[in-house]
Amino acid sequence: MLLKVTLKFNIYCVIILFCGCTAGEKPQTEQEIQDIKDSVSEARIDSAYSAIKSQCDTLMVYQVPKMVDSFLKDAALLQPFFDSTRLYSDADKKVEKVIRQLQADCDSSLQKETYRRALLRPKAKPVRRKK
Repeated sequence: MLLKVTLKFNIYCVIILFCGCTAGEKPQTEQEIQDIKDSVSEARIDSAYSAIKSQCDTLMVYQVPKMVDSFLKDAALLQPFFDSTRLYSDADKKVEKVIRQLQADCDSSLQKETYRRALLRPKAKPVRRKK
């Protein structure tokens, strides 16, 4: 009697497991797959935006005064500040394009601020020498 119950129980368990495992999911449509990819891209872009904005704000506070000094000494000394940044590359071309644009906007605002501060800096007046 116990053997029959055990066999029946095992058979039912195997059938339930087989049905449960083979029920599977509905195949996703192309639109659903694209929506998932877009949401991942948006999350990556948002993350990159906040990181670039934070970095740009930090550079604006600490790097721009150095850049102004370099610019006033020699305008060619300013170029290494912008040549040192490496280009961002990514498998997702949409993300790459947006992040490169964000970096270019940051560089542009740094240059504008540098030139603005350099123009606003008071010029040294010639000193009269005593005879």
